[in-house]
Amino acid sequence: MTSNLGRALRGSCHCGRNQYIVQIPSNTTTVPQIIFDSAADHRISSATPLSAFLRVPLSWYQSQIFPFFPDESRVSIRRVYSHPTEQNAMRQFCGFCGTPLSYWSEEPRSEADYIQVTLGSLLTEDLHDLEESGLLPEQPAPEIMDIIPTPTPTDGSQLVGRDITSIPWFENMILGSRLGNVHTTRGVRESRDRRIRVEYEITEWTGDDATDGETGEKPESSASATASASATGKRKRGEADDGGTTS
Repeated sequence: MTSNLGRALRGSCHCGRNQYIVQIPSNTTTVPQIIFDSAADHRISSATPLSAFLRVPLSWYQSQIFPFFPDESRVSIRRVYSHPTEQNAMRQFCGFCGTPLSYWSEEPRSEADYIQVTLGSLLTEDLHDLEESGLLPEQPAPEIMDIIPTPTPTDGSQLVGRDITSIPWFENMILGSRLGNVHTTRGVRESRDRRIRVEYEITEWTGDDATDGETGEKPESSASATASASATGKRKRGEADDGGTTS
């Protein structure tokens, strides 16, 4: 398989101090691999039930730091952590904003030639291009969207900004699942004099989360059912008053 991207993939942490490039050779037969992993080590380290990585040869990966102030050192910007139970592995993250950046392990030994960058740290437009590159299962064609790629700097020293638009192929993956039924809206409101600031979050469940039937109605308790029967004069079969008859 050869790459269809035609340019490097770029990523960064949230604050922008850590940035990296994955340069995929034009005629390579090595296939970059997208991994979704729910293993406990990744779940705890990433603080998410499902971790997502792009696994590429280590030689394709180049990183750079951008200090914002003179007293910011390399070791304070790019932090490395190895848990006592996985001394054969290293996880890189930003020492300022905390964004997880990559995972590297030498177990098994053949894995030492690869690095896994966190999928969410890739720039949004490059995440869009993963589907066009053939790295993802084919999905129904989404609405056409014009995306103008940001040119990759030749000297590798330009600070790259980020946008926060959604990722259609990922939304298609969770569409129809239980995750696809949850919609969360966040916002911020601030008074004109900036003395009052309100942050809010609204989570909506749009699916049928009922466990007792398809209508989503809760079963009546015996007390409420009796009260309802008294009020309407109707009774269920087998629940006639003492001395009455049932048919």
